Amino acid sequence: MLRYVFVLVLAVGVLGDYQVTEEQRQQVRAAIGEVCKKANAEDKASEVQAAVHTFADCLKGLFNIDQIKTEIEEAKPNGALDEVFKKYCAKSSQLKACINTAITGVTPCVPSDLRAHLPTASNATDQIIDFVCYKDGDRIALFIAEDGPKCFQEKAEDIKTCAEKIKEGITSVDEAKALSTENKCKKLDELSSCVVSKLETCENSTPANMAESLFKFVKKASPCNTK
Repeated sequence: MLRYVFVLVLAVGVLGDYQVTEEQRQQVRAAIGEVCKKANAEDKASEVQAAVHTFADCLKGLFNIDQIKTEIEEAKPNGALDEVFKKYCAKSSQLKACINTAITGVTPCVPSDLRAHLPTASNATDQIIDFVCYKDGDRIALFIAEDGPKCFQEKAEDIKTCAEKIKEGITSVDEAKALSTENKCKKLDELSSCVVSKLETCENSTPANMAESLFKFVKKASPCNTK
């Protein structure tokens, strides 16, 4: 289900005013048109494209990636990363509004059998933002300070292998949909264990601890939560 949502919503980098070619923009527009066509909502393609544009403008109004990178690099030597993330986490409610509006905007081109899951997707993104911005962003500040991004980059191929492993035996989207909740939860646990074990080989434990906490957070907010 998220495939349909994020193929459309995360097209902002192509439909927005970023450094991409006109050919790439046309490719994404064509992809949106195709998705809408499959959902029998070809006439809604322009509305969905407009929603993606609005989402891009909303994000650009909240965050300047180059500025954030500069602020992070300047804050690291002074141990002031918490102040940087506190400032941006103060915008979390606005970010949630941007995302939820975007999800609503792309709904016409989401297959009808998946639309019932959109509120869950919206709630999940809200909870992930809450996780990242817990205590004004202390978690993400610690993650950056402890070279978390570097660890994830170094283990990118290992993490990819973990993701591919849980897809073994599943050859189609229909087969994935047919999995019981119990089997889906088992695969989530397998993915969690695999990713955490790979990150534990990094120089420090913070990235692995962060990943483990995030998986637990996601599981608690899902049907897999048995407590």
